[in-house]
Amino acid sequence: MKTKLFILFALLALVGSHANAQWFDLSNNRGRVSVGLQLGQAGTNTDYAGFGAGGSLSIMGFYFDALVSGPQHQNDKHVDNILWQDDEAFTISFGYQIPVLPWLRVAPIIGYCQTNYGLTDASTVNIHIDRDARRGSIYHDYYPQKRFHEFNYGGGLFIQPFKFVEIYAVGTIRAIYGGFSLCLGPEITKALK
Repeated sequence: MKTKLFILFALLALVGSHANAQWFDLSNNRGRVSVGLQLGQAGTNTDYAGFGAGGSLSIMGFYFDALVSGPQHQNDKHVDNILWQDDEAFTISFGYQIPVLPWLRVAPIIGYCQTNYGLTDASTVNIHIDRDARRGSIYHDYYPQKRFHEFNYGGGLFIQPFKFVEIYAVGTIRAIYGGFSLCLGPEITKALK
């Protein structure tokens, strides 16, 4: 994984140098705000990795995201007198977007990852009622048994193919995910006038 990230950043540096890109032109981050949704795997390279969802926020180049993967059996509809082995994971990441080209940014990422191993009790039934939709759902109790805390680091690639849309991919030692963001800030305010 480390080798792949190094090769990716080396290729970006090569492309950027031949395209006369202005590296570290941080004035491009002024007034830039984006909010995004993401899907991917939290807890990568551990025994307790799982598919999850999350969100991201970028303000003036400072990047923050979170990705959560819940217990897989917690929302199972089967009720029985058994305990399922289950797990969950989440990551929180911080970084700073470095403009390479007007439509391309890279970001070094650091963060935290927690993976939990536990048991889901299939004999317990809890009901969640959504009064607006007039629907209900059941879920089982999940009891964490072991917790693992790890430092997380990697990088992100952010591409803006359209004026208000950004597509991104992030790869770290404990998570791999991608998503899309809606770019807000001065550009969208000017476009709406």
